[in-house]
Amino acid sequence: MNLPVVVDVTLGLVFIYLILSLLASEIQELIATLLQWRAKHLKNSIELLLAGGSESEDSDIIKAKNLVQQLYSDPLINTLNQEAKNKVEKQLREGRKNIDKKKALGEKQSGPSYLPSETFAISLLDALKIPQLINYVKHPSDESQTNLHMILASYKELKIGINDPSSESYKKIKQVYGDFDQNFIDFVNNDLPDYVPNNLITSLSVIAKRSRIKINDLTEEANQFKNEVETWFDRSMDRASGVYKRNAKGTAILIGISVAILTNTDTFHLVKRLSRDSVIRSTITQSASEQTNYITDPEARKEIERLLGNASVPIGWQNINQQFESLDNKDSKNGNFSLITIWEGIKLICGWILSGLAIAMGAPFWFDILNKIINVRNAGPKPTAYTKDQPSQK
Repeated sequence: MNLPVVVDVTLGLVFIYLILSLLASEIQELIATLLQWRAKHLKNSIELLLAGGSESEDSDIIKAKNLVQQLYSDPLINTLNQEAKNKVEKQLREGRKNIDKKKALGEKQSGPSYLPSETFAISLLDALKIPQLINYVKHPSDESQTNLHMILASYKELKIGINDPSSESYKKIKQVYGDFDQNFIDFVNNDLPDYVPNNLITSLSVIAKRSRIKINDLTEEANQFKNEVETWFDRSMDRASGVYKRNAKGTAILIGISVAILTNTDTFHLVKRLSRDSVIRSTITQSASEQTNYITDPEARKEIERLLGNASVPIGWQNINQQFESLDNKDSKNGNFSLITIWEGIKLICGWILSGLAIAMGAPFWFDILNKIINVRNAGPKPTAYTKDQPSQK
């Protein structure tokens, strides 16, 4: 093959990978939407964040799950939960909810796929009643040296110490809140949540100590503390996003191999057919060169699929006889039929796997490669118009 044919074969191969990658992406997106992978991963990531990591004690993990359930009931987060309105998706999701309810009765079965850090910080601090505790501080001034770190340090001792005046915890509470009244006692006993992980209070205490740097006023410190909690959440979600992408890549490989098998997309057979059949090669390369908006334009994708169908692209199970064309009568008479069958079968499976891995690379990847190949294949950029640089005639 000469160089132009090699470029055309590569262009056709990349173009077919691109079309199948679009199909695989749509399948993966449909599965992720129906099964709420993003929403579940976000919820699990928040639970691990509040519990202090996957190696936390079981009691902290249980408390974190209860706290997350309360957070998801907050109106600020609950309004972010927008389920699909499509009839089929809605019916499938209702069926999945019924199954989930049998496993965990009373738990919220759906949630948002994305949570802004500001919303998380406000909802978390409100669930922990931190703003209300700040209002009960009697002397939030520089003289008393009362700060958020002190409030959080005594947080876990409030319910126990406030009802036992002879304990050290009671003295510690009085140092922060002064001579508290019955309203404060009722607030602590009735409103403070019981399901707060110890690691969460430790993490928030560290954040509070960090936010106190260069800030002496308790109100300003509370605002800075909220900003620090937002940053803490964002950094954790960045790591969670990386985990989700790694898991999604594994799923994409499985879907890519499945698409390759279902469509009988054998890379080795594609290369052979594209290199031999100039009609198919020219039709695909022409379609690839003319269409550059098929990722965002559904109509363009439909037109490409129609053109590919008319061009008899070498994918599909109708090509299975051509893929096993080495099995002729001469070889079977010589007793080599079994060996050739095994070899062709292994080659076919390897072709599927190679195609599946290529499909899993994703449509954006192949779209970028396709544009680069088209630029190489073309004669080059259009020359500048001759009259553009010429002086005007007077």
